Amino acid sequence: MEVKISNLVKRYGNSVILDHFSVEIQAGEVFGLLGPGGCGKTTVINCLLGLLKYDKGQIEVGGRELTLKNYALKKNIGIVPQNITVLNELTVYENVDYFCSLYIKDRQEREHGVREAIDFCRLNMVTDIYPRKLNQGLLRRLNMACGIAHKPELIIFDEPTIGTDAADREIILKGITQ
Repeated sequence: MEVKISNLVKRYGNSVILDHFSVEIQAGEVFGLLGPGGCGKTTVINCLLGLLKYDKGQIEVGGRELTLKNYALKKNIGIVPQNITVLNELTVYENVDYFCSLYIKDRQEREHGVREAIDFCRLNMVTDIYPRKLNQGLLRRLNMACGIAHKPELIIFDEPTIGTDAADREIILKGITQ
């Protein structure tokens, strides 16, 4: 799903965080947004997700303008955030199922997506384990499974390998580029 961000401006008071930021990303392209801390990467992501109102500019996803209330379009976007966002009271399987249920109500369709995400992220051996018992690499892979189970057309990763060892980093990066 293609993304076009044109002249995006975001201010916090007198501070300009994004100053006419523009980028075009083609469908199927793996695109990395790099820069030092505090340069506006997460702000771009939050604007692209429709979580943050911006002052000026336009964001199009799949040829349609993204607005704060365009829920049909937002449904096609998956997010794997920098911070682990899982529920410690649920098992690995239950976490992936819960986050998938936010998008897919049909139980059979959802179960198929959950199983595929668990397989893809190589979590089969820990489906009945609670997140607090997982190491950082498995938590990152669980975070990824939760973000992709509903099969979004656009997936946004915010620092997906932070805190992982070489083996988990390889699994995650291979998954992103497949």
